Amino acid sequence: MSLEVTFVKMTPWAIPPVKEKLVVHPVPDEDFRWIKQRRVKGACWPYRAAKELGWTIRSPIDVDIEPVSEMQITTEKPEEIAQIQHLSGISYWQQRENIYLGVKPSGWFQLHQFKVRNNWYQMFIPNGEGTFEWRLGWSIKIPNEHVLLFQPLEDTDSSFVVHPGLLTAKGLERFHSGLGLPIAFEPRQTRRIRRNDPLAKLLVLHQSALSLKDTVIEVE
Repeated sequence: MSLEVTFVKMTPWAIPPVKEKLVVHPVPDEDFRWIKQRRVKGACWPYRAAKELGWTIRSPIDVDIEPVSEMQITTEKPEEIAQIQHLSGISYWQQRENIYLGVKPSGWFQLHQFKVRNNWYQMFIPNGEGTFEWRLGWSIKIPNEHVLLFQPLEDTDSSFVVHPGLLTAKGLERFHSGLGLPIAFEPRQTRRIRRNDPLAKLLVLHQSALSLKDTVIEVE
């Protein structure tokens, strides 16, 4: 029985993840006496197999991201938020469960909103400790007894950090309608991300991988 992963494009602007395919272009070096360039990463099977495993998540938009400063508060009187705004100089506040997150600057992420069933929603949601959820406009269905794993890319700089995340097949069901699946990321430097830029890696693993145990054997 074959197993299948299904990506559901929920918005016209979404870019579903794609398989990476490494292509090695040999250098015509027959006429070079000593210097050759034949031992390249793409020609190494373990490296190529690891790179082509899973799917690459790509940006659906052009966006200029910025690092943010943040304040987390609780209050039993929501009307006190106005006073806290005045005292802190933070105008944007987002409630996440029992915490209010105050974030600045906020203009860069508030600009990006999208329409679902005639309602406008933010694409970026503050998530604490300077991180954000980025709603990508697509969802995924994976086989039962499997898990989905988000991982940072191999080739990335420190300006944009994707945080690992794991979801079960059951946990993915809540993303099958509405706003799509998000990734968690942290902007650490001002940077422009272009549509189609690679953001993260997505892997689907059997849930038995979560219960693997290790043993260390010392050889004398």
